[in-house]
Amino acid sequence: MNLVRIAASVFAVAMTSAAAFAADAPPPVSTEPQNTSATYGDWTLRCSRTAQDNKEIRVCEVALAFQLQGQQSPFAQLAIGRANPKDPLHATFLVTPNVAFPSNVKLTIDDKDTQGVDLNWSTCIAAACRADGEFKDDQLKKWKALTAPGRLQFKDSTGRELSIPVSTKGFSQALDALAKS
Repeated sequence: MNLVRIAASVFAVAMTSAAAFAADAPPPVSTEPQNTSATYGDWTLRCSRTAQDNKEIRVCEVALAFQLQGQQSPFAQLAIGRANPKDPLHATFLVTPNVAFPSNVKLTIDDKDTQGVDLNWSTCIAAACRADGEFKDDQLKKWKALTAPGRLQFKDSTGRELSIPVSTKGFSQALDALAKS
């Protein structure tokens, strides 16, 4: 007799839990992918769907990973995109923490590029330091026309000036795809 009462009690708790779980269940999964990526030369177009204010939005960026020869994971990434379609293009540079302060990052097309894109350090945590800046339309036109690599310049923690080549292989095509996404 006790086993029947215990079983009935367990069943009642299970049914209550199942009903509560069903009420809190997330909405069904969309038939559209949450994340997509496409590769254009050395650049990758990455798009994600997320919910914001009960509305689904799609955010895309083009990104370039920087890897040292013989290492599996990148030591830095450069991403260009916009949070909202009406916003200007924004560049973000992430690098392992080995930077000098105060300093900034300069994205240039060559030695004679005095204007460049200024990226200011905004955050530095144990895993990475982040620099952000706006990519203006005139700068974008210059970068899309490049056939030679550009460069990212910044100071490491010892104050030494570092220059990382920025591939332009596929950059123009990736930006064109970004504009359509």
